[in-house]
Amino acid sequence: MKKWFIYNKKADFKAIAAAHHIDQVTARILRNREINSDAQIEQYLHGSLEELHSPLLLPDAIRCMNQLNRAIQDGKRIRIVGDYDVDGVCATYILYTGLQRLGAKVDYVLPDRIKDGYGINVHIIDEAKADGIEIILTCDNGISAIEELRHARDLGLTVLVTDHHDIRQRDDEDYGCESRDILPPASAVVDAKREDSRYPFTEICGAVVAWKLIIMLYENRGLPKEDYLDFLEFAAIATICDVVALQDENRIIVKFGLQQLRQTTNPGLRALLDVQGLLEKDHITAYHIGYIIGPCINAGGRLRSAEIALSLFTTTDPSEAFQKAVKLKELNDVRKEMTIEATKQAYAMVEQDYAADPVLVVYLPTLHESLAGIVAGRLREKYYRPSFVITNAEDAEDGTRMAKGSGRSIDAYPMSERLAEVAPLLTKFGGHPLAAGFSLPRENIDRFRRALNEKCTLVSSELVDKLWIDVPMPVSYVTEELIREFDRLEPFGKGNEKPCFAEKNLRILEARVLGKGRNVVRLQLLSSQGTSISGILFTDGEAFMKEKAAKSLMDVVYYPEVNEYNGIKNLQIVIEDYQLR
Repeated sequence: MKKWFIYNKKADFKAIAAAHHIDQVTARILRNREINSDAQIEQYLHGSLEELHSPLLLPDAIRCMNQLNRAIQDGKRIRIVGDYDVDGVCATYILYTGLQRLGAKVDYVLPDRIKDGYGINVHIIDEAKADGIEIILTCDNGISAIEELRHARDLGLTVLVTDHHDIRQRDDEDYGCESRDILPPASAVVDAKREDSRYPFTEICGAVVAWKLIIMLYENRGLPKEDYLDFLEFAAIATICDVVALQDENRIIVKFGLQQLRQTTNPGLRALLDVQGLLEKDHITAYHIGYIIGPCINAGGRLRSAEIALSLFTTTDPSEAFQKAVKLKELNDVRKEMTIEATKQAYAMVEQDYAADPVLVVYLPTLHESLAGIVAGRLREKYYRPSFVITNAEDAEDGTRMAKGSGRSIDAYPMSERLAEVAPLLTKFGGHPLAAGFSLPRENIDRFRRALNEKCTLVSSELVDKLWIDVPMPVSYVTEELIREFDRLEPFGKGNEKPCFAEKNLRILEARVLGKGRNVVRLQLLSSQGTSISGILFTDGEAFMKEKAAKSLMDVVYYPEVNEYNGIKNLQIVIEDYQLR
């Protein structure tokens, strides 16, 4: 059960509301999101594409642009090396299509998730050399490929890196140079997170870095703005799916990218929206991209090849696009079924063997390794504990039976640091505080589980999922006008979470279980002020009715919306969490 907390940030909400012509509830939400100054509020409410940061501020961006301009002029062959996830696919599409339109001799390679692993490698570099490639251009990878790019340099290849990931740094005792950053040996390294970067916002994804480079190239040639805005929707999709903060320019990119997506002329995108029933939707949200479109794009890279998705976006034939979109949807449907089955197995193992462990380590030997992270995420959501899922991998050259794992964490458990503490048990590891990947000999799995739990210092209060409520708002305060105002706060996502409201002591007048899967509960509720309102709850309906039994009062955390059916509009609340009394 989640523990509820109410934001208690102070400000003159009446003055803020009056100055910006918004409701005081909206003013409170903005304060809760650390939107404080008048300038920040104005950008948040009325930000435009003109407020995007200049790509000229990215380190090495001008150098990279000049190198590409010369390569195009001289007819040199360029190979883009991307990545197999949504960000990598979108970044590759932006660079490939953007450079093609400038007349570049360009092709691309997307690594195979299992055979190649993440990012550029020696095999990809050797193939490029053999193919007569002169310039390698990375996107969404390359910043940590020190040895690999040294190999490329030794082969006489020019390498241009565009990336957005964190940069390895020298230890304090080694810090005697201008920068602490350890950069790969490339002719240009474009990454907003460089220590010498003047770029004012570092949390951009790889596709946005790629798009900024294309903007520079197009502006340098005096091409109209519409030419590079053609890629905005792909930058928006990648921003959502890479789960970077929807703040600053990211929010602007996503807001206007989603608007553009509704009228997209890209045959592949139109086909993908069509097969998912989104093409005719008036309002495509970040949710639709993050949970419907993104997983389809990812499915190719997980189960087959990421190039399936990329070829979908590059095709100009609507019929071919539809066939490819159907294929991606089918792959994602298979992925979903595999995930459901594996998640059930993982839950059963936890309940049977690991219920008392503060750190969950589940070994599913036959699980497709690309799904380990998804299942780990499901474990974390259900049990609110750091969760690792391990599956079998190819044996090492010396015959060692190997396994691969993926982890998803909670705020109080920096996963990459904890893996470092058990590094002797691993052959390879890396990641971030909330997500990580690793390899280890199968014989070390049990020792790995024991070591993590023995070293774990989490206390019970840190193993409670916190739900933050923006405003304790009576349902009687909800109006259609207020809901329309909340629409201005979109897109919602990391760093700009969907607002949560709460009210206590709602009387349950009626409760019905609906849906093919019996996973929807329709409620009729009555507030203590006498306001009747419909509520909808997405949960196990039968379990809810059993839990409810004779209880008649309900405390809810909710978000209001307008429900329209057969031309009739009604206010309703979508219940995010509840407590029965």
